[in-house]
Amino acid sequence: MKIGTILFTYHRSEHTQKVLEALEKNDVLPWKLYIFQDGIKESTNYLEWKKVNKIIRNINWCETKIYISEENKGLAKSVIMGINQVFQECDAAIILEDDCVPCKEYMSFMISALNMYKKNQQVYSISGYAWDIDLSQSDYDAYFNGRICSYGWGTWKDRWNQYEEDYHILSKIKKDLSANERLEIWGQDLKEMVIGNVIGRCDSWAVFWGLKIIEKGGYCLSPYKSLVHNIGFDGSGTHGAKLQSDDTVLIHKFKDSFRLPQKVESSKECEEEFQFLFAGKHGEDKMKLYQKVLIQWIQLKQAGKTVKIPDEWRENIAVWGKGEIYDCFLNEIKGQVTVKYIIESRQSVEEYKGIPVIALKDLPEDIKNIVVIPYFDLEIIRTKVEKTRKDIRLWGINELLQ
Repeated sequence: MKIGTILFTYHRSEHTQKVLEALEKNDVLPWKLYIFQDGIKESTNYLEWKKVNKIIRNINWCETKIYISEENKGLAKSVIMGINQVFQECDAAIILEDDCVPCKEYMSFMISALNMYKKNQQVYSISGYAWDIDLSQSDYDAYFNGRICSYGWGTWKDRWNQYEEDYHILSKIKKDLSANERLEIWGQDLKEMVIGNVIGRCDSWAVFWGLKIIEKGGYCLSPYKSLVHNIGFDGSGTHGAKLQSDDTVLIHKFKDSFRLPQKVESSKECEEEFQFLFAGKHGEDKMKLYQKVLIQWIQLKQAGKTVKIPDEWRENIAVWGKGEIYDCFLNEIKGQVTVKYIIESRQSVEEYKGIPVIALKDLPEDIKNIVVIPYFDLEIIRTKVEKTRKDIRLWGINELLQ
């Protein structure tokens, strides 16, 4: 089976360089590397675009095939046309964008999985990125779920041939009871993304791929520990807002083989975790609400006030979430209350700015108060917390800015 490797890039030279350097260090090099650079538009940083062009033309460590667009197609069109182009020569493809840095085992994992499941029509996609969920790890290095991830992924020609930009797919899914149940588990956020495409708020090809797999009842393979580090949350991308960095832990120890599940199915635990992951606010709405909190904070400071510290708090508390708002909060309460732990859906890093990051299930009994940074999802988080602990009080960060 011919497996081509694809890199989509545009005008981020540092990102592109990091991806290529990491790919060169992989234990298995691409059989052929297909590179697609989108064309220049009026707002393009021409010098950066030229730097990227030079970088991709100077690759000498594997065979390459380079495509430079004469027009600016945008991300969605570039990805769709690029994958279709590669599938004229290949049976399967591994796809990277210029902000997805692979660790050295990435290619080995992807090739192993693509070969193992090539004849299984239930499996639609393989990803090297680990979702931010807390799962009990099985005897394998990866697990099946019903949601695609576009951060360093791969698929087969026969499955990709089912891809279509179908704006009626949501209505078709909703008419099918089983498909609609799958949508509620694996893709609550996809509904908003389709609307975003229609009104021009986003330009997503992946939303239709995700919905197609949900419609078909297909499966995707994801590793428990990430083989891809996304460096695109720095505001440099055309479609990427500046968010907290992706601190996902990569696999550190070299693995010469991966244990992949034989049975294609998802667990009840996995379904519950994904349903929680995609519940609540997403995308632009989420960013607007974060901005609203920052404005409240500025107004508070201008009035000579600080955050409210409830009487119920003892010496130590925990915080759910990280990022800029967390940093502001930590600075405000310094010397009054100590943040002992940061809670993530799963333990993605050992610590963040000197404070341990733990999964909810590992929170010590003496912690009774949690400040929730994504306050707009407070009730959803409360439902999850109450399954583990009934004695915890949650405080939305917005409550402390009154």
